[in-house]
Amino acid sequence: MDRCVGLLLGGLALVAFISLAGLVFTSGEPYRDARLGWAVSAYIAALGLGVEAFAMRHLAGSERYGRYFAWMTWTLFCASASWMVDNAIVFAVCWIGMDVGIVRLISLQRGSRAVRRVVRTVFVRLLRSMGGIALISLLCVKSSGRISLHAGVAALAQRPHVAILASLVLAVVALAQAGNAPFMRWLLDSAITPTPVSALMHAGVVNAGGLLLAKFAPVLATGGIIPRALLMAAAWVSIAIGTGILMIHADYKRQLVASTMAQMGLMLTECAVGAYAVAMVHLVLHGVFKATLFLRSGSAVPRPDEVLVKAQVLSPRFPWAQLVGAAFFLVYAFPRPADGLSLLSGLLLGAGCAVALAAATSLRAGRWLGAAIALFAGALALALRDELIRAWAVLLGTPGSGNAWLAAVAAGLIALHAALLTWLRRHPRHPCSLRAYAWLAHMGDPSPHAAEAQPAALETLAKEAMLS
Repeated sequence: MDRCVGLLLGGLALVAFISLAGLVFTSGEPYRDARLGWAVSAYIAALGLGVEAFAMRHLAGSERYGRYFAWMTWTLFCASASWMVDNAIVFAVCWIGMDVGIVRLISLQRGSRAVRRVVRTVFVRLLRSMGGIALISLLCVKSSGRISLHAGVAALAQRPHVAILASLVLAVVALAQAGNAPFMRWLLDSAITPTPVSALMHAGVVNAGGLLLAKFAPVLATGGIIPRALLMAAAWVSIAIGTGILMIHADYKRQLVASTMAQMGLMLTECAVGAYAVAMVHLVLHGVFKATLFLRSGSAVPRPDEVLVKAQVLSPRFPWAQLVGAAFFLVYAFPRPADGLSLLSGLLLGAGCAVALAAATSLRAGRWLGAAIALFAGALALALRDELIRAWAVLLGTPGSGNAWLAAVAAGLIALHAALLTWLRRHPRHPCSLRAYAWLAHMGDPSPHAAEAQPAALETLAKEAMLS
């Protein structure tokens, strides 16, 4: 079995190497789609290589050890192939194969009644994604009279009435795949899966919605403002709920799931405003970061002497972190004050720097080193971000400016969300705060059918010889 797993890892390493070579040695406009496919394939293969290498030890001893690796490889293959092919039918088959692979990975813990019920929930929710992709592929074939996906996208972009329907379907597929409102329950309940499966899912599969929107960017542009506004509204709701659950939930894995929901909402917002290159940079960096967090989630379990901690009393402090974040925002957005995308990007950069700096300065030891690292990371992001965006814009062939008006609205909505959260934290005993806390706690908790009763859970572990 270990030999077979080694062969799978070697195959993924070979795919990553070939994809990087293809990205380096193909250039020019005729190869734009191929270069995008090579770039995405290299990212997925490298990500899968790290996850499967971790899974070799994490899943050792599982009675379905070989099946986990087989379905992981299947899912990674379908995810890579879906961006490499130009055949609309094969694209739909690969997308459906990717989602089927995730459902099968979740279902491998079939000894648990909760897992069996979660599998049904995940399948029903992802059925929207799979059905939508099948419909989009058929629209591409019918519009162009050819099976070429590139030709189908170009043909749909020339038919405004059909493009509106296609844009609405694309929005539904992206929201369902990313676990955003109104399809978020499957992503929250999927926290029951093993850590390597969660890492693969949150870093590689839920991101596919953003890639899909970038691939069909001309269709969304022709579809008009309504589909993009609806997409942005659903994404904003997802950001609000995901951030709220992240702030109040104690379960570390559910915090990561809520973080993914919020980050996917931000990525879909960037797609909605037309900033596809920004969304792709966000997608890759978030994927690498989230996979790392999931794979090291075991170290987040506190020691017995750290379980009971004293309640911290918040004392008023000079808002250094907020001021530094505001400075980063002004440095980024001030040169282009009328550009809505600059306002949105600068707001996200400033907020990220403020949060990181506040977390660093709250450390008991090494706070100055942490603050220096946070400032250096913010400066590095400020320096390299535009270069990364330009590189992805070349691969995508889409303008990086986006819709300035929609971007300004998105920046305003995110600022409103931040103001609401700040008010709720400053007034924890207000009736509105108590209702919001209770509702977010209910949303973040697993569904009744997604939680295993304790005796049944222990019996399942005993059967797997994990407690003997």
